[in-house]
Amino acid sequence: MSWTAQDVGLVIRQTCRAFLRHRMLFALTVLGVVGVGGAITLSLKPRYTATATVVVAGHAQQDPLAPNGQQQNQTPPDDELVSTEAAMIHSRDVAAAVLAQLPPPAQPAHAGLRDRLCHMGLGFMCHVAKPVDPQVQRMHEEDAFLNSLTITPEPRTQILDISVVDGDPARAAALADAVVTNYQRIALARQTADINRVAAWLDSRTAALRQRWLDAVQKANAFDNAHGLTNTNEGSTSSPLIERQIADTASNLSQAQGRLAAAQARADALKDAAARGDARAAVALSQEPILVATANSLMQLESTRQEEAATYGPQHPRLRALDQQIATTRASLAAETQAALNTIREDQISARAEVDRLNENLDLLREKAGGQSGPQAEYRTLDQEAQSARTVYETFLEHAKEVVDRAALLQPPIAMVSHASAPDVPSFPNRKKLGIGLIAVALAAGAGAVLLRDYFTAGFTEIERLRAAIPLPLLAVVPKVGGRSEQTVRRHVLDHPYSRATEAVRSLVMQLSMRVHEGGQPLCLAITSAGPEEGKSTLALWMAAVARRGGQKVLVIDADHRRGMLDHYLTDGTTGRPSLGMSDLVSSGVRVADVIRTDPEAGFDYIPAGRTIEHAFSPVEIRRLRAMLVELKHSYELIIIDCPPLLGLSDALVHANMADQVIFVCRWKSTAQRAVMACLERLEACGAHLAGVVATMVEDNAMDVMGYSYGNRDIRILSRFDEH
Repeated sequence: MSWTAQDVGLVIRQTCRAFLRHRMLFALTVLGVVGVGGAITLSLKPRYTATATVVVAGHAQQDPLAPNGQQQNQTPPDDELVSTEAAMIHSRDVAAAVLAQLPPPAQPAHAGLRDRLCHMGLGFMCHVAKPVDPQVQRMHEEDAFLNSLTITPEPRTQILDISVVDGDPARAAALADAVVTNYQRIALARQTADINRVAAWLDSRTAALRQRWLDAVQKANAFDNAHGLTNTNEGSTSSPLIERQIADTASNLSQAQGRLAAAQARADALKDAAARGDARAAVALSQEPILVATANSLMQLESTRQEEAATYGPQHPRLRALDQQIATTRASLAAETQAALNTIREDQISARAEVDRLNENLDLLREKAGGQSGPQAEYRTLDQEAQSARTVYETFLEHAKEVVDRAALLQPPIAMVSHASAPDVPSFPNRKKLGIGLIAVALAAGAGAVLLRDYFTAGFTEIERLRAAIPLPLLAVVPKVGGRSEQTVRRHVLDHPYSRATEAVRSLVMQLSMRVHEGGQPLCLAITSAGPEEGKSTLALWMAAVARRGGQKVLVIDADHRRGMLDHYLTDGTTGRPSLGMSDLVSSGVRVADVIRTDPEAGFDYIPAGRTIEHAFSPVEIRRLRAMLVELKHSYELIIIDCPPLLGLSDALVHANMADQVIFVCRWKSTAQRAVMACLERLEACGAHLAGVVATMVEDNAMDVMGYSYGNRDIRILSRFDEH
């Protein structure tokens, strides 16, 4: 369905009229939302945000077992490292350390009505002290602090903004700086612990090598003492060639044994780290870049999982994805560790082959030196083994000293760029933005209330919808008339002959005169509605007054014997309800002349409702009613029957069947569409001649389709001419 400009204009006009109809609801809704929102905004406590800026530094890793001066290159920090550092800063350990340094201020006790009654002596109103678990309370404080802590990496840089929100600006700045200092301390403690573990392992290996060296020296000394070989080479200036060869081979053998022992130690340490799943030790012990990168990635993932588990709980779906990544990374780390072990194993094989070759050479040289003194050669062998063990021991001792010295040079992974300063302006609430948003929400709420109220209105709110829903002509649209009393409303057409309501009634009488009042034949008109209080009685009186002013002889019949409002209107409510009326004519056979009365102001005649009857119209009463109407047509040109409502009652169907034309009254915004359609179906089923529909009590903003209306100046001029 395509929309035209006319359709859009119609929708706009209908929306504007809806706002005019419910302008009071719109105003009250807007004022209510603004009032409540303003009170809430004013009650919000100010919150201040302090920000400290840090930069993430790179890490230089060194193999504790590597030769002197051989370190891995300084690795610049990347985005993943920055994100990892941000997650580690936003951790429960840091929060606990910060709160231990700057504990939360004590909350003032709130004395409510119950507390006052308790102090007055009403013991049953006192609060029952509940034990508070300090650990649970500490976790709640840590969670609250972590919720106020925000770590924001700046794009394409290694800079982190650490922001803390608190009600006190000075405390917010102190908390932001405390986060930085405590994380630096915790990170240094972790690095120191890693170095200490490596140093402890080196100390154990060094002690074993020292004992091996001492055992070798003791064995050589014991052999020397047992064979009397002390000072064997003392005073000699030269030695045979075979001895020099044996000495060189033994020296090479000790070096090869040292390399073999170092490779074996590195392999054992790497296996131990792999068995314990210690990624940090794998980073420290390996020289393979891929293994180091995989271990760093595993540490980052494990740290991220710890933070996610602390934030969302151990069953959060995001943890399963992290567990899968950690498992994959562990598999990669195991593969790279195995590759590194294979490389070390190759070094071991090469060193062992060299040791075997040197041992073979040394055995050959010893066989050649068989002619020499056997004990002397044996002593020299023992002495060379002791020197070899000493060399290996001194190598490991040097590495242990380097690891201990490196612990004193450790640096935290982040460095302070700028300290946090106490803010002057609160970051929350932003009253200007909240005010603008509150006004927008209030306007939206008012518009929504108006549209919902208009949508759920039971009756018709648009002339176009009324015309589209009811398959009958819309004879007139009578606007709503204000008045302090019912008599003021009844006299409206007399007191205001040029108002919109009077013009609408005059137009209705003229239309009926043109359509059915041909050849001077009298007209019997029935007016009914779906329910009570829809304006049908007032419309009947107005039509009678207008027609009487036009010179017609008019009779109004009140057919609603249950309520009998017509006599109340016309007698000003002072004379009481008459004893005889329409019901008496039908049921008792009273003469018409005995019940007809005349309105002294408008000049038309009327028949009151009479006494209430409790039975339905009998065939005799229906014939009597029909004959009475035929008789009255000889005396009156227009007979208007004010019928009772159709919903729940059947009297109006009898009168509608006997009338020449039937007007159905529909009250604006009150009569439901389903009720209107049901009543029209009942009228058509009883054979009534429906002339059309009249909309009553229509608001002024819905009258723009009804054309021109006189203004106050025009009415005064016309009234002046009318007086003459």
